[in-house]
Amino acid sequence: MLINGKKIAENLNKKTQEKVKKLIKQGLSPKIAVILVGNSKPSQVYVSQKERLAKKLGFDFELVKLSAKINTEELKKIIQSLQKQKNLCGLIVQLPLPKKIKKDVVLNSLAIDSDIDCLSAQSLGQLYQADRVLEPPTAGAVMEILKSLKVKFPGKEAVIIGAGILVGKPLATILMQERATVTVCNSATRDLKKKCLGADIIVTGAGVINLVKAPMVKKGAIVIDAGFSFVDGKSYGDVDVVSLDKKGVWVTPTPGGVGPVTVSKLLLNAALCGENKIKKI
Repeated sequence: MLINGKKIAENLNKKTQEKVKKLIKQGLSPKIAVILVGNSKPSQVYVSQKERLAKKLGFDFELVKLSAKINTEELKKIIQSLQKQKNLCGLIVQLPLPKKIKKDVVLNSLAIDSDIDCLSAQSLGQLYQADRVLEPPTAGAVMEILKSLKVKFPGKEAVIIGAGILVGKPLATILMQERATVTVCNSATRDLKKKCLGADIIVTGAGVINLVKAPMVKKGAIVIDAGFSFVDGKSYGDVDVVSLDKKGVWVTPTPGGVGPVTVSKLLLNAALCGENKIKKI
């Protein structure tokens, strides 16, 4: 049973578009800026998706393209300059960055009122303290998908494969706050199959093609594929969806599953940041 991520994303987009219209009426023309360092093809694809949808929903949009030769301090100064714009409601530093750049320094220079990816220490601190206005987009997308299936979280067994800052860590925190029982697996985890077979919810964000197959999934489970691999111009997830065909499970496809919902959550975050700016005026 395939989960239609595009439909969930469309519902979020309607909500965001209404918020943007209201912000413009209140005198704020909300803007999103994206910093793209280097010439990574996948990054260019992701940025173009964000730009297309942002403009469609009514945001102003600025793409700042930078050479891979830029250093940490120079990048930090550009971020600080962009954040002085009064109508800026979202600033995205597209990852990955070149290895020579200190990623933590860069991400922690993002102001909380424009960090719509929720990657700064301050944003993550609010998440961990359950004092959040915004949800990290991918983790938030997973939650939107689960809520669309009317999942009741207390007591559910959830297995998350991958402990990264974009998916695994924030999602584990949110699910624990919803009183699910959470197991986070990584490359050193023993007997992944056994752990997955005990799960009501499996979320994978490892970036390993066909990591999750039918023998690892019990009947009636929900499988959310937040993994992404880009090979020869084609995108792949972590889940062997075809093998789950007659398993009686809900599963997100790639593409068309978590991806569109993630971009929509990102832009909803920008609209929420705009609302917070209006309140402070």
